[in-house]
Amino acid sequence: MAAREDRTLATSWPGQLPFTAELLRQMIERHAPVIRFHPEEPYFPSSVEWYLARCLLIDGASGAVAARHPLAADLPKGPAAPDQLQRYWLTLDPAIAGPALEPELAPRDDPRRGNLPGARAYVRALHDAAQGHTDLQFWMFYPYDGPGLVRLRPRLLGALRTDQRLSLWPAGMHEADWELAVIRIDHALLQPIAAFLSQHQNGDQHLGSDAIVALDREPDGRIRLHASLFGHASYAHPQERKLVHFKRSLAVVGIELGLLDRVEAGAAWDLSQTGNCQIISTSWNDPQFPEPDWLAYAWRWGAYDPHGGRFRRKLVDALTELLEDHLTPPVLVLHILTLGLTAVLLALAPRLLGGPLGAKLLGHTADNSGPFGPACHDDKWSGAYGFTGPPPATEWLGSGTTLAQRIGGALNKVCHPPVRLLGLVLRTLCAPLLPKT
Repeated sequence: MAAREDRTLATSWPGQLPFTAELLRQMIERHAPVIRFHPEEPYFPSSVEWYLARCLLIDGASGAVAARHPLAADLPKGPAAPDQLQRYWLTLDPAIAGPALEPELAPRDDPRRGNLPGARAYVRALHDAAQGHTDLQFWMFYPYDGPGLVRLRPRLLGALRTDQRLSLWPAGMHEADWELAVIRIDHALLQPIAAFLSQHQNGDQHLGSDAIVALDREPDGRIRLHASLFGHASYAHPQERKLVHFKRSLAVVGIELGLLDRVEAGAAWDLSQTGNCQIISTSWNDPQFPEPDWLAYAWRWGAYDPHGGRFRRKLVDALTELLEDHLTPPVLVLHILTLGLTAVLLALAPRLLGGPLGAKLLGHTADNSGPFGPACHDDKWSGAYGFTGPPPATEWLGSGTTLAQRIGGALNKVCHPPVRLLGLVLRTLCAPLLPKT
């Protein structure tokens, strides 16, 4: 029935012209995706207005509060001069938000948790008559982006000794997060022919009818996308993604480490439902969809924090506990010492190097600043997404044999006391260097 309805609409719509307002609304209602969140997700989207009502606008030149709980009309208008990109930023009002805590400790009324019932996806319709398609860009706003996640898998004689996922909090977290998912609509069929999904390593694209058919679907046939835990990157299928994968082996011992995006289907956010989407821009400047005032704000959403590349003491505790309880073969101690020294380096380098230099050397790890808004991303706003096909999966090594596990357990008993002492030394040395909160 839906296909016949699409064909009927197509015969009354000249494809060389932009969508009519009514047809655009129908395309969003029919083809907007459903976003599925990880079951452990604490940080959900909100509307821009909900976020602004809990924010301060900071004047970066003086550090003073330029506006408290501003309306969209109160925000400064861009574009920002290249040397003035840090002139303003928005940050959650500490009187409302309180201190930033680890995800499992955040109180229920923490505004970092967002407001899913009132959240909106913001739609820009980008019409391309020459190529015969229109992109429905769904820009999603989150008040908070959670910490990075790492999976650690040490090995002995081919056997997996332990398998733990560690939070790198506060590394990787920042206030505010803009995510993008694009559904491309063919003008002839009024059906999706491509999807573009923003992710932490640029993003991926799904082109052609076969790729679109292969996307995850809800029971009603609607496209299902998955938001990664804490970071909200958009994925087409639920599975763990390794952003950085590291393997190192010395003789009979080794370690496998991956920086992760975790994806699993939990709570649903159906963007086709009334009130869950707002059309904020069309490439043909349809007067029925005027651009909101906040779209002209050209500075940061979320606090400017270029010294964010630090690890909490809890990470060092977790590493040393692994060292004491699971990684006792002496050679493997060298691997953990390397990880500990890396954590200390990341904790100190942004402070020592400071500002842009530290951020340049350490990348996103050294910068927990909030992002710029949708219209500031000129390439994606104009349809030049630069995404590639989904990367090939990197498999984790197998779990090993029972005999190897028994041998590893025997070696643990022999090596445990001196390694516990080494773990205590590492914890003691690192504790004064790392934040305690």
